Amino acid sequence: MRLRNLRSRLTLGVLSVLTVVFVIGGIVVAGVSDRSERSGVDDRLRRTAELSDTAALAAIEEDSSDQQGRDPRLNNVLRATGSSLEATLGSTPVFEAGVPFPTLSDAPLGFSTRKIDGRNVRIYVTTLRVDSLGGLSRLQATTSLRQVERRQRELRERLLLTGILMLVAAGIGTWFAADVVLRPLRRLRRATRDIAGEEDLSRRVPEQDGTEELRALARGFNDMLERLGRSAAERNRALEATRRFAADAGHELRTPMTAIQATLSTIARHPDMPGETRQSIAQDALAEQRRLVALLDGLQALARGDANPVEHAPVDLAGLIADGVQSARGTHLGTTIEHEPPTEPVVVVGWEPGIRLILDNLVRNAVRHGRPGGTVRVTLDGGAAPRLLVEDDGPGIAPEDRDRIFEPFTRVGDEVDQRPGSGLGLALVAQQVGHHDATIAVDASPALGGARFVVTF
Repeated sequence: MRLRNLRSRLTLGVLSVLTVVFVIGGIVVAGVSDRSERSGVDDRLRRTAELSDTAALAAIEEDSSDQQGRDPRLNNVLRATGSSLEATLGSTPVFEAGVPFPTLSDAPLGFSTRKIDGRNVRIYVTTLRVDSLGGLSRLQATTSLRQVERRQRELRERLLLTGILMLVAAGIGTWFAADVVLRPLRRLRRATRDIAGEEDLSRRVPEQDGTEELRALARGFNDMLERLGRSAAERNRALEATRRFAADAGHELRTPMTAIQATLSTIARHPDMPGETRQSIAQDALAEQRRLVALLDGLQALARGDANPVEHAPVDLAGLIADGVQSARGTHLGTTIEHEPPTEPVVVVGWEPGIRLILDNLVRNAVRHGRPGGTVRVTLDGGAAPRLLVEDDGPGIAPEDRDRIFEPFTRVGDEVDQRPGSGLGLALVAQQVGHHDATIAVDASPALGGARFVVTF
């Protein structure tokens, strides 16, 4: 069965490792105990042989084969331990004590293990120190390994039972420990499920719960949410800008397109109209076409500004405005544009093309609404909150119109239809002012008498 639960997998993994450790440990402990037990048996056999060689030598020297019972204490001790002691001369037993075992004349000197009547026995064979007999006299100490094997079997059973109990305890402990460890992960899962259900990318998951790995996972998830949020915001801005462009284009382009269509229809219906009239009508159509192009350019600029947020960087306002004023002087030759740049750099964080768009549109608006051949003044005040001031000498803007002039296609005054422009310049200014977290205010110019626009960064 495939485990899908992390807690189950963690418990199974810990139990698998512990099982391997317990098995290896049990094998090592059982092996060490078995070697210790068998070493004890060998020591006992050796000591028994060493302590009994005197009785065996006496039996050989007396040449008697009925020596059993001469030393009752030795006989009782050997029987109690399931052991036997036998001395042989050649192949003839001359001394026996303890539990009777068959004589194994082929047993080698030293220690060996044999199976007799279905049971394992341990044998120790040595030669007796009788110079006259050479190596014909042997002393054989034999003991049953039944008790050793029983104790080893019981030890293995205890180790197995202990290991099983420890594995059960470890499994239960790991299960509950994993529940505690994975609790922050479950909270993280619930938080992500809620975010996905509500589709609220502004929410964040907690980053302070759990281990460092879980906190790192939460931070990574929040970073992903932030990127997704920015991407969704940019997509929404792009969609909104597209809808706005389509709506504004459909609304504002209808009038010039209708005028151009009417002009072309008039020319087509009256091919014999006088040349002066035809030229005048064509000039009107050309003016509407220019207005159409200006509308399209303004709408595209608004859409790009709404849809494409850009990275801001330090910008020297003094140098940027000085360049913009110089360019405006070459464009608006009939208007005097006054500007005295500050002596020190004035640095703000922003988008240079956007700030230049603010200046160009304010200067263009001042030239358009000022007196013909009049004066426009551009001033830059430094300080903690730099200010850009653009003033003209025109009729000014009425207080009730100062808020709505920044809306697209809003044009005020008595001669709205005769003034050139698309009505989008100040809307572009307001858009870029908002992107730069700046403010813009309109009042009357105390020096020139017209309108004064103040942009505070």
